[in-house]
Amino acid sequence: AEPLSRIRSALFTPGTEAARLRKAVTLASDVCIFDLEDSVPAGREADARHIVRDALAEVHGRGRIWVRVHAASSPEMLEDIATIPFEMADAVVLPKVGGRQDVVGCRAAIQAAKGPSNLPLVAMVETALGVLNAVEIGRAPGVLCLAFGRFDLSADLGVDPDGGSPALAAARAAVVLASTAADLHPPIDSPWLKIHDLDGLRAAAQRGRADGFGGMQLIHPSHVDTVNEVFSPTAEELAWARGIVASADQAASGGRGAYTHDGQMVDEAVVKRARFILRNAPG
Repeated sequence: AEPLSRIRSALFTPGTEAARLRKAVTLASDVCIFDLEDSVPAGREADARHIVRDALAEVHGRGRIWVRVHAASSPEMLEDIATIPFEMADAVVLPKVGGRQDVVGCRAAIQAAKGPSNLPLVAMVETALGVLNAVEIGRAPGVLCLAFGRFDLSADLGVDPDGGSPALAAARAAVVLASTAADLHPPIDSPWLKIHDLDGLRAAAQRGRADGFGGMQLIHPSHVDTVNEVFSPTAEELAWARGIVASADQAASGGRGAYTHDGQMVDEAVVKRARFILRNAPG
């Protein structure tokens, strides 16, 4: 499995933009997503497949590359799978996942076209059905993590994506809870669409981290540094976590259970949080 600390930022790049695909792997985003779906103009799906295929052949191995295909309900998904050399990708991103069968069907199609494959799958939860089935999706074979699609979900629900909908808030929580219940990497939050509003981006990323997301989808390279910073532990958090882990090791060797460290009661849950922070440390 990929280290938790390395899925802080996942940058989408349109599959029709050859130069941008080549540039994406030189940026600081933890993951580059070569996109065959929403960012591709209607009628250019075949062009995007060939451009992504050629870009993968040129840049694979230079960064971590995921490829977003069309939804399992679309005949375009099979065309995507037939064209893309997935042995050069690190994961496939499947949008609009409604249930376990979508994951199973995508993986079966890849194996039918390419032969045996252990390619991880990132499942995008962005419909009401997907939210309600999030645990079974997360437990499907080969799923690496879930990604939340706020904008598609808000369209599905008929609500304003920025209007404070209780249904959207519940969906966010469901994706976080399902990720833990299915023992997955922390989920990846929706992107911030206002390219030049970096203060808004930072606030959205901070909210995502506080809600339990491990990283964020991005639509513009200028968002990478801010998101990487927000989803990395601060120096203060690292110092606290190191102190907790060191004191826990001492307590364990002395046969103690819960104990006090720097005025804080420390039990198994606190130590688990400290170890989680250290696993997310960059480097």
